[in-house]
Amino acid sequence: MTKPTLAELQHEFDKRLKLYNGANEVSDLWLPFLAAVQDILPEDNNGENTLTNNQVLYPICIRCLEKFENNPEQTNNKDFAEICLLIPDMSVDKALWYGLFYKKHIGVQYAHLWIDWAEYIEENELNWAGAWGIYEEAKKFVHDIDECTEIDRAYRSFAIRFQHWDEKEYEKEQLTTKPKNRTTVTKRTTQTHCQLLPECREAVHLEYSRMLDMSNTSLLGGERVSCIPSNIRRGSMVPPLMNIFTIDQVLRRQSHVPINDTLDENFLDVSCIVVDERDPFDDQIRRQILEKRGVNYALMENYSVEKMNLPAGLAKNKVGTKIEKVTLGGTTYEFGKKLGEGAYGYVITARLESDPKVTYACKIQHPSTVWEFYILTELSRRSIRKAGQFDLNQRIPSVYRLIEYNDYSVMFMQRAPQTLLDFANYHISRDRYVPFCYQLYYSIEMLRIFDYMHRLRIIHCDVKPDNFMVLHCPSTFSTKKESCGPIPSLMLIDFNRSIDLKLFDNGTAFVTCVPKKELACVEMLHNRPWIFQHDLFGMVYSIHVLVFLSYMTVCEDEQRQDGSMTTKAKFSKRTHDIWKEFFHEFLNIPDCQHLPDLNAWADRLEGLLFEEIKRLKSKDTEYINMFRMKLDTYLNQFQPPPPPQPSASG
Repeated sequence: MTKPTLAELQHEFDKRLKLYNGANEVSDLWLPFLAAVQDILPEDNNGENTLTNNQVLYPICIRCLEKFENNPEQTNNKDFAEICLLIPDMSVDKALWYGLFYKKHIGVQYAHLWIDWAEYIEENELNWAGAWGIYEEAKKFVHDIDECTEIDRAYRSFAIRFQHWDEKEYEKEQLTTKPKNRTTVTKRTTQTHCQLLPECREAVHLEYSRMLDMSNTSLLGGERVSCIPSNIRRGSMVPPLMNIFTIDQVLRRQSHVPINDTLDENFLDVSCIVVDERDPFDDQIRRQILEKRGVNYALMENYSVEKMNLPAGLAKNKVGTKIEKVTLGGTTYEFGKKLGEGAYGYVITARLESDPKVTYACKIQHPSTVWEFYILTELSRRSIRKAGQFDLNQRIPSVYRLIEYNDYSVMFMQRAPQTLLDFANYHISRDRYVPFCYQLYYSIEMLRIFDYMHRLRIIHCDVKPDNFMVLHCPSTFSTKKESCGPIPSLMLIDFNRSIDLKLFDNGTAFVTCVPKKELACVEMLHNRPWIFQHDLFGMVYSIHVLVFLSYMTVCEDEQRQDGSMTTKAKFSKRTHDIWKEFFHEFLNIPDCQHLPDLNAWADRLEGLLFEEIKRLKSKDTEYINMFRMKLDTYLNQFQPPPPPQPSASG
């Protein structure tokens, strides 16, 4: 008998769904439909068909979850739990899914959730305290005899694995640590799981509660837990959690779905470009577009409104060098010196009065605006976190809170110390050029950022070297290709002028010119439509600062005499030939639909970097150590945990 096609199954399912009036839709319709779909999918031969099969199964599971996640009858339904527990297996962010199910009480009375969760924490994060805490927490919810038996079997198996692991760790320590008095050294005996549990209960509770705190969490790189006793792995890391703003955003953090299926690359796939003559930077127009599209700021998490003016001590003309204690939205902060200032506001240091080690960059703007908060929230929501691959969330600031007053808006965000402009000025102060390897290293990072961000339909529109914060300045370069990708080296900041193309129809272009002509792209100067060209110009402008240690001024290329544009800077023998080709291509983009291939350029520069590394000598970069040490010192200070939850206010 011929198996039905996926389309036929879907059609039959939709038909039955419309006619269904029973009491358990998940068990009667969704589970049989999912089983039928799994039956027609190709067999998974050594993982070859995993991606293809997940593309089919993932949306079905997500639809089911979204439909019934708030239905009390279904959250207690084992069939619904089984469908939901397929999702983590198709995602890199497994811990986030398990935490979400825990938070929504989906399947908490069944062993499957707890065992899968604990095994993931144990195997992938080597977090023994966290896994132990999950088994402990299961006791509060699992009461069925069969389910309890299954939990107990997994629990005892875990204790045996932990004991073997602990013994091996102890043996390693004994090999590396020479005892002061060998005659007093006795063999350590590892406690059984029944004896060990009370000893580490407090540490387990701390670790577990931190792991489950899913709301507004941002830990960069992880934090060492010092209170876990010696028989729990030394140097255990709290698993780093991404910024989570809403459950809806978690539902969009796919991992096994190909990037092209999630990143929107069809914006330019139109027969012709349509020009929108409105000013995309006008805040009033932005609000009108958002209202028309049904986007409501008030529903965004970490956003609150205070129906009053900003406390006088934080007004722009009154901020000095004195530390000011001000209570905002129910939390008292200590505000320090200004970090920067612009036409519409300023950035100031802030820290919690209750914990001065927790520091932020606080952006205060007049008139009040929530646009940058919206853009950064959207970028984080749309980004895909793929293990070992490019993660845009690490290259944009984490936003912890925004409070909107009648006259000002106050946004607390991640702080970083040094800009790309500082890096260039460091070389100028030492009468040196930026080494070619660093030119390439940071240029590759910029190309990757914009290649990824533009496919998310976000244009930054204020790209310049002082809006790139330096996160990493390597002392040595690896010759392995994968070493260039995952480690974030730059963070792009200041999204206040950004454009969200998802609010516009496909193929929409703009003609508005920015006030500063030196930052206006070629299209703006020639009154031509632009979309992504504005960002690409800013990127080239920033790379120009690294290559020539001067700001870029564009002019017609006298050598070519074909109307093409170039930089006024002179290409000398010191300047690598690749830059002449690079600047020519990016300063002479034919139109909105024929853009340079950013990914291809990044790969090409990466190849050059690997060749350059082979010729590099340590003495060529030793003088950068001072900048690097200062950067590392600041970065260690400016990676705070999230602030307290904002209080609900009018």
